[in-house]
Amino acid sequence: MFTREEKEQFVQNLSETFSNSSLILFSDYRGLSVEKITELRDQLYERYRENAAYTISKNTLVRLALSKSDFAEEEWDSEVKGTTAILTVREDDPIEAIKIVSDFAKKNKLPVLRGCYLEGIYNPPEKISELAKLPSKEELIAMVVGGIASPIRGFVYGLNGILTKLLYAINAIKEKQEGQK
Repeated sequence: MFTREEKEQFVQNLSETFSNSSLILFSDYRGLSVEKITELRDQLYERYRENAAYTISKNTLVRLALSKSDFAEEEWDSEVKGTTAILTVREDDPIEAIKIVSDFAKKNKLPVLRGCYLEGIYNPPEKISELAKLPSKEELIAMVVGGIASPIRGFVYGLNGILTKLLYAINAIKEKQEGQK
């Protein structure tokens, strides 16, 4: 058992983690074996290293940490009940973590995803599947760069075609003048 001081320190650390996380995802892990939880943690570690944690703790401690972190109680109150596991991600691209957990949940039928805070904004459980379909930050950047580069590429190809035709015309004039001499 934890002492009171250890619990207070845990709540303080968890509160700081919540405040510094770009994603806080609540899930019900009931029915997941230790092996499956370890498998999920390994998948998250593979992508995020130490920047993601899938933790299980007492709901009373989680509630205390959330209340210290300035999250509205009416949003998370219904999410922190029963067997609660919390995924926290301290990185600027948390969508990949949502995809990892959603894919894991589809494959294993567990954990049940309850809701999440993404960049401080609460999202109910039904919105998590929509978030999992979003492209990652890298994919979005590639799409924007591709969108910007496409007209430029078209302009360059068009200009190249005009210059090629101009060179052919100059070459034809040159050959015509040489033929008249």
